[in-house]
Amino acid sequence: MARVAVFVDVDWTLTDRERRISSRVVEALERLQREGYFVVLASATAYPIVYGLSRYLPTSGVAVGENGGVVGDGRRLEILGRIDKELVLRVARERLSCCLEDSWQNLFRFVDVTFALRKGVDPGYAVGEARHVFGAMGLEVKYSGVALHVHPPGVNKGVGLRKALEMLGGGFDYVVAVGDSEVDVDMFRVADFSACPAHAPEEVKKEASYVAKAPYSDGFLEIVDVVLRGAGKPAKE
Repeated sequence: MARVAVFVDVDWTLTDRERRISSRVVEALERLQREGYFVVLASATAYPIVYGLSRYLPTSGVAVGENGGVVGDGRRLEILGRIDKELVLRVARERLSCCLEDSWQNLFRFVDVTFALRKGVDPGYAVGEARHVFGAMGLEVKYSGVALHVHPPGVNKGVGLRKALEMLGGGFDYVVAVGDSEVDVDMFRVADFSACPAHAPEEVKKEASYVAKAPYSDGFLEIVDVVLRGAGKPAKE
């Protein structure tokens, strides 16, 4: 039997617009597991949150947090980068307070420092200002649609995906990736098949193998149907 892994973003992919997970999503995850797929949550959010979801939802138990910067399974924890978090927070307070607000999640983050956008601030402007400031420090800035993220180059969901496959024992025949924002693109480029919900930005849609007709979690449910019809598994020999 082919070994297939399905990596799924959380916010606005597994969730609805209000970031809630419905019972229909849980049932879809159960369907994937029954068919033998290894489901891995891969999120921009802090590892403790992603691991908690992975522990209580129908998944493989391996979790990718902080945009690929932290990967674990409850017994092992891999931190895939280094950052001076206090320096990043201080620079944000001193130079970007017009655009960014510190997130409580930074208490629990190791590699990827995250910020909320101040109310009324245009995301494009905030990302541009942050890239100007943090780029000069040799750091990368990405925007997930939910929050702005600052991390070292080389930290991304594609790297986290590879580490998660190792934790699952390797030997996978096919990899599926599902997400909705620019932080998911590196994961798409590693996967054999990638998909996004309808609300994803155009630059994300261009990278995906399949674009759902529905947005948010309804799009995820549509993608699960497509995967179970064979898009997510190699043809049987």
